[in-house]
Amino acid sequence: MIKLSRLREVADETLGGLTADSTLFHRAKMKVARDHATAPRPVFTRALAYALSFMFLLGIGASALMIFKKPGIPTLDSMPAGELQEGAQQSASGNLPRGSLTLSNDRADTEGGVWAQGKGPNFPLLRVDGRFYRLLDHPFDVSALTGQSLGKVAINTPEPALDTGSGILSNVVAADETVYAIPSMQNAVIAAKVGSQTRAFQRVAFSGTAMVGSETLGDTLPQGAVAMMLTDLGTVSDPGTVNHLVETLLSKAAYQGSQLLSGKQILLIQYQNGLVLQMAVSGNNVSAAGTWACPDFFEEFSKAAE
Repeated sequence: MIKLSRLREVADETLGGLTADSTLFHRAKMKVARDHATAPRPVFTRALAYALSFMFLLGIGASALMIFKKPGIPTLDSMPAGELQEGAQQSASGNLPRGSLTLSNDRADTEGGVWAQGKGPNFPLLRVDGRFYRLLDHPFDVSALTGQSLGKVAINTPEPALDTGSGILSNVVAADETVYAIPSMQNAVIAAKVGSQTRAFQRVAFSGTAMVGSETLGDTLPQGAVAMMLTDLGTVSDPGTVNHLVETLLSKAAYQGSQLLSGKQILLIQYQNGLVLQMAVSGNNVSAAGTWACPDFFEEFSKAAE
């Protein structure tokens, strides 16, 4: 224990010779001032922290961009509405498995439905033995469906209505190209090469000609359909019901004339081989190769439509 009489002596030894006077107090204040001047300011410290954080986030963003731009990842190209790149139609239609149901309102609402549109006053057609056929745009390639040869195109003319000859004529199929029958479709559908693809043609009326000789609706509307769609009414896909509807047309439709009706509705009829035929509709009339009235058909279709 330190004696009280030595307390002053011990304090002097501890302070190492320092004397707690005004000089020591002044030296302590100077030391504090120097330390404060050299210490980092809080504002600068915060700014430095923000800058480092921003650089970190920027680095993450750059890395993400590098990932998304990595070669080999597919992207989707856009195009203006209504434009179709060359070859797109072929890939969209030609790759569908035959026999699959392809009827849709999108197809029927398209101007002309499945009938291909022409650039001039006449639609793309073939004339074989006095019967006229209109080019279809679905399916796009029917080379696998062709049967026996019906002959070769003798005349290629942009004005088919002016020709009175008897040979095979077309305004879209080149001269000397072979025209083929399609088995099971009777005289309703034929095929020929248009450009590089073998295309289907549907029997229609043209220039006052619809039926030939003693033909009936059955010669232009073959049996064997698997689906029907009527715009604004719906679709019938039950084969038995579809067969009954076709029978109703064949047995009860009354011939109205050789004109080709232009209606706002479209009746599409699909077959097992993938072919889709079309008839224009107005009121109780249907029209392709001539116009036919059949109220019973529309009444029964309305009941069966999905």
